[in-house]
Amino acid sequence: MKNTIKSQPKGKVSKDVKSYGNDPYFQKKAKESKAFLEKHGFPEELIIKK
Repeated sequence: MKNTIKSQPKGKVSKDVKSYGNDPYFQKKAKESKAFLEKHGFPEELIIKK
């Protein structure tokens, strides 16, 4: 039996997706992430070097 990749999408793209930017849970997580990065800095492996 041969494995084939289906080219059809599994879902539909919608322009009416709700924004979670003002959701208290996500605001809390963003605040915690920002505090962590300010304290520990960004990982050197992920910084783009010029």
